[in-house]
Amino acid sequence: MEKRLQGIVPALVTPFRGDERIDFNAWQIIIDTLIDSGVDGLAAAGGQGEFFSLSGEERTVALRFCVQASAGRAPVYGNVGCVTTRETVKLAQAAEAVGVDYIVVVTPYYLKPSAAELVEHYIEVCRAVHHPVLANNNPERTGVDLTPEMAARIAANCENFAGLKDSSGRVDRIRAYRNAVPDRKLAVFTGCDNLILAALEQGASGAFAACANIAPRLFAALYRAWQARDPGESARLQRLVDELFAVMALHTFPGVVKEAMQMAGLAAGPCRKPVGLMPAEAREKLAAVLAGFAKEGYLRRAKRGATA
Repeated sequence: MEKRLQGIVPALVTPFRGDERIDFNAWQIIIDTLIDSGVDGLAAAGGQGEFFSLSGEERTVALRFCVQASAGRAPVYGNVGCVTTRETVKLAQAAEAVGVDYIVVVTPYYLKPSAAELVEHYIEVCRAVHHPVLANNNPERTGVDLTPEMAARIAANCENFAGLKDSSGRVDRIRAYRNAVPDRKLAVFTGCDNLILAALEQGASGAFAACANIAPRLFAALYRAWQARDPGESARLQRLVDELFAVMALHTFPGVVKEAMQMAGLAAGPCRKPVGLMPAEAREKLAAVLAGFAKEGYLRRAKRGATA
């Protein structure tokens, strides 16, 4: 299989049972469904996958399972980011050992390292592994912003620094990220579902899309329409994505995606606490939106009022 850094990469949920243990049977079904729907990769143990609620051992087990479950049908992007460089390196090496294709490193959170410290963090992680490494820039969640200038310094020192997933919403920076070093192009994925088309128009490689868990065929169709240079269809599909993305604000992150998947007939279970179930009124609004997507043929089915 040719493994390329591009396309629609769903930010996988981690399904849990009622007792908060990982539900591997449900996860296999989810992974099979996403791959069969035409996605281009799988991003495991990221924010939508509730990595912050997983122990170090669980994160390694989760990455190993996703590699085994995908069985070479789609590349696996495994998030290994931790607060400290030491723990990040340890998990990155474990991820490489279990066979992930791309190592993803979310910026350290809570600490707010300086630019020099952040660059050194990524250089050390990159030098500790052989696999391609991508940064995950999500300043809203981490309080840290990895700028194009920082990316350039990392890439200049590390041949295996392959690019980044950027959730800053700054599509104006995509070209700067992509052209950060003169000898090669960096891959840039947007992490904002509502900006996929705008990001592609600025030279992005694709998207890490949380809502692709819910309607993977819709997201795959958007990317294919872009590849086919069909602006009208691309714009139409992005408007549908925007409609789905808008309802993500109905409840605490990352619970809405799991609730929507449950309504669409794809069991993802609850989030780990403190995230609870959606309030009834919010669930009704979500169900109404999903009913429209079911009519469009982008969901297998929509069950009004289902619970996660």
